[in-house]
Amino acid sequence: MQSKKISFLAVFLFILKISFIGFGGGNAIMPVIKSEIVKQKKWITSEEFDHILIVTNSLPGASVIQTISYISIKLLGKLKGILVTLIAFIPHLIFALLILKLFKFVPLKYINYIAIGTLISIIVLLFNFGVSYLKQAKTTINLPVWLAIFVFTFTYNIFIPAPFNLPVIPIVLLIITYSLFYFLKRRKENKVC
Repeated sequence: MQSKKISFLAVFLFILKISFIGFGGGNAIMPVIKSEIVKQKKWITSEEFDHILIVTNSLPGASVIQTISYISIKLLGKLKGILVTLIAFIPHLIFALLILKLFKFVPLKYINYIAIGTLISIIVLLFNFGVSYLKQAKTTINLPVWLAIFVFTFTYNIFIPAPFNLPVIPIVLLIITYSLFYFLKRRKENKVC
């Protein structure tokens, strides 16, 4: 998106910032990453970020590390991108290990307070991220389809016990169903024309 060259130091500082405020990991930190690289720094477009989000959530492993690695490699090239990602996570790793050691000296009730505060902020971030994507998707997914997906996912996760609610099964069924409806709709539109 930007025409000028992005420096190694700028990407390093971005990763360092994200890794230190990245409580909750995964999708909890994605809104912060998107705000930083799409809206503030304008390193990539919103569509590119959505593509990255889809790819990293489809792959096994830590999606934040995958996202940051993808962005680093895209901006700096393979060698520098991998190098900046590895270097930037070292301070965070050391900091996390120090906190882990210090938790031995902190009473359990304070650790619970920290966990509750972190959980609340993660829920708010995820909710805001979901609302922003829902507003964006309003033009491509109509409300009945979205409501059907939401109701199915919500009831499945609430009422089906953990060993039996394998996430792959409903996702595959949903993809097949949606693809079938989409294919039939397109076929009907082509016959009309």
